[in-house]
Amino acid sequence: MQNTSRNVQMSKVLLPAILSGVASRKDRSYSLKFETRELSGDSASALLDLLQSEGHLLFSPNDDFTEADIPDEKADAMTGTKTQAQRLRGVIFRLWEQKGKQGSFDTYYRTVTESLIDQLKAKLD
Repeated sequence: MQNTSRNVQMSKVLLPAILSGVASRKDRSYSLKFETRELSGDSASALLDLLQSEGHLLFSPNDDFTEADIPDEKADAMTGTKTQAQRLRGVIFRLWEQKGKQGSFDTYYRTVTESLIDQLKAKLD
């Protein structure tokens, strides 16, 4: 099995890919689908470690880019917006602070989100 990944670093993965699908979504964002060649275990593991994280995507046919094309700042800093999940977590954190920081935040977060989930489930048919 050949390692087709050209460069695997701590938090970056650079590998050949085919853009195989583009779909518009209701919120005016886009869903992109990429396919790769067979990957080595290290490359596959690096991709799985990055699952659900936000970052930059630079797709260039035939390596028509340089390292200077890749931004240094975080992707969310470029847009200036937080995800809905980040906003919700921030609000729950402020509630935890205002209630005196009793117990661990992770425990409080799980309790509050489970309560919200149960409230929403109760509204389902």
